[in-house]
Amino acid sequence: MRIYTYFIILLVSFGFISCEDVVDIDTQFEKPQMVVDAWVNDSPTSQIIKLTWSQNYFDSQIPEGIDGATVKVIRNSQDTLSFSSMGKGIYQWNPSGNNSIGEIGDAFELSIRYENAYISSSTTLKRTAIIDSLVVEEKMDELGYDDGSYASCYAVDIAGKGDAYWIKTFTNDTLNNKPRELVISYDGTFDPGSSYDGLPFIRPLRDAVNRLSDDAGYIPYLPGDKVRVEIHSLSDEAYAYLSIIQEQLTNGDNTIFALPFANATGNVFNTTTHERVLGFFNVASITKEEITIP
Repeated sequence: MRIYTYFIILLVSFGFISCEDVVDIDTQFEKPQMVVDAWVNDSPTSQIIKLTWSQNYFDSQIPEGIDGATVKVIRNSQDTLSFSSMGKGIYQWNPSGNNSIGEIGDAFELSIRYENAYISSSTTLKRTAIIDSLVVEEKMDELGYDDGSYASCYAVDIAGKGDAYWIKTFTNDTLNNKPRELVISYDGTFDPGSSYDGLPFIRPLRDAVNRLSDDAGYIPYLPGDKVRVEIHSLSDEAYAYLSIIQEQLTNGDNTIFALPFANATGNVFNTTTHERVLGFFNVASITKEEITIP
């Protein structure tokens, strides 16, 4: 019994010693790589593609933009849309008149030339969901909610399996961008493997257009707040990419089972070296609605 007691005390002592050790984390960051941020859509407004250099995970500075590149999007192998450099790694294309970047079913190729490198990606413009209405609901004495005004987005998935969406909410023209405010859906639910199809979005998605507090509770909107909801279509690859990012962003919510951080696998390639490039290219069809909180 004395030996057993001594062994337990020894283990506890080692535990306290190990807690005081300094742990150096090797992020294996060697040199910056190009990051392609190419999420464009069919809204008849200016479209932006950003090129930046990657940086160490623990570096809190704004990523450095990459200038001097030639950026083009080719539609259906024949129409070339040239993106002009605006500085700081921002490249912009402006539609003429009321035209948009393309139509449902169009095929697109991203072409980037930087120094001696040729970078490419491809995707197809997919359909998006229909927003039936965006409304304000007053909640009083309701479990899980502070009293106040909340938004609800009633959207309908289009019949036919395989539609993926990115639901973006803007409050006073600022994207709600906390980790748990990244909202994606597959056929109006969270699960690509469900049998749900062609029906209204499930309630968690309807309510996900509200802002979240740090403890993931919904924050009521204030009178005069402007709320805009956009539903962007996603390719299957884009849905998988954002799913990984969503897992990474919320990884710290469960530190016991947290997974190591890793770059999500994109769909951009360096055709010179045949290697993947960080980032993603998606062309979305979007629907949107906007309300002002009374």
